[in-house]
Amino acid sequence: MEAFVTPVNLVIAALTIGLGIAKAAAVRQQRDWALRLTASVLMLAGLIFLMATPLVYRAVGGAMSSPNICALLVPVSTLLCVGHAHILSQLWQEDRRTPEVLRRTAARWAPLYAGAITVMTALYAHAPLGPAAPLKFAAVYSHVPEVVALHLVYWVALITAVVVTVRECSKLPVPGRPGFRRALGWFAVGLGMDLVNVGLTATALLVSKAGTEQMTGVAESAWVATIASCIAANIALASMVLRSRRAERQDRRTLMCLHDLVVGHDPAVARDPHIVLAPRWSLWTRFDTSLELNSLMAETHDGCGRLSPWWSPLPAAAVARLAVAPGRQDLDEGLPAGWNLAAAQEAAILLHAAQARDAGQPVLPVGTQLVKLPGADVEPHADREHLVQVARHLDHPVVVEAAELARLVQAAAAP
Repeated sequence: MEAFVTPVNLVIAALTIGLGIAKAAAVRQQRDWALRLTASVLMLAGLIFLMATPLVYRAVGGAMSSPNICALLVPVSTLLCVGHAHILSQLWQEDRRTPEVLRRTAARWAPLYAGAITVMTALYAHAPLGPAAPLKFAAVYSHVPEVVALHLVYWVALITAVVVTVRECSKLPVPGRPGFRRALGWFAVGLGMDLVNVGLTATALLVSKAGTEQMTGVAESAWVATIASCIAANIALASMVLRSRRAERQDRRTLMCLHDLVVGHDPAVARDPHIVLAPRWSLWTRFDTSLELNSLMAETHDGCGRLSPWWSPLPAAAVARLAVAPGRQDLDEGLPAGWNLAAAQEAAILLHAAQARDAGQPVLPVGTQLVKLPGADVEPHADREHLVQVARHLDHPVVVEAAELARLVQAAAAP
């Protein structure tokens, strides 16, 4: 079994730690808790496989003068890994990602993880152990009461955490997102395979404790379930990453029209072209699409702000009036996400303002300028979705007509 497990563990450890480091590097550009936890889960999983590799298991034990120390470090890291997955399942739910809810969740579950790890550490320190027994620690030392108690504490904590996390994943609302539902399925399978490991290890421990010496093979085979767990979890995480990257590329393409509208003919850009997002390609940005998307959004917001001297309330009022006009059949044309009044009003305001700026019209008198855009109060986590909605509404007939009506009204009112 060791001849099979050693190369498999080392390959999995190298891949997962490498992916975790790449995710950790991406955190510098995108301060997102889900991304941080994903990076942490990957690195913890890699360390678990590294420490469980018989060669490393013995080397770490020799270096720390405790031959079986990895038999403690592996379950402790597994609990931490499942705890991270537990938090991820909370972050995937819109109503549970607020700081207050996350703090309450952490306060409720931290005692379970911290208590189990503390008790396991104390039991290991007190246990009279002998030579290293990688992959078969539970069976070899089944006669030691502290080892039995250590595993019981670990299993209770692990089973509780896995069941709760799988239940949270099953309750996640994912309407119209079958790909995400499949990814959650793989994630649940990965967590569930940890329970298979528990079942096989418990069988080996209990039967060996009863006096049967041939159960070390069952204890070793339990690690195959952990390998399957890691593969399933990585499939889930990779699927989510790929879906996120596709969505980012699509949103970037959609936002370009809004970016070009508010930035394209800006006099400030003519004076300093370097302030515009320049097309660029690098090995890093090829895989980190969020960096360029964030830059695009920042420039778009800046361009919208520079249009503020021409913000007029007339386009928003025209959109509201035209949207409820009888006989309109075009409200859903070209809008995959559906009609959104606030986004349509903001699109009309920006379209009208950009046209006024490009035509060289004077800025509006201070008292007639709009103070803020309809989307100014959008929560930070919904900012990207709102900007995409605005961009999708730019060429809608109601928006175009509202901007034209506002122009005509202003022209008629001009002296």
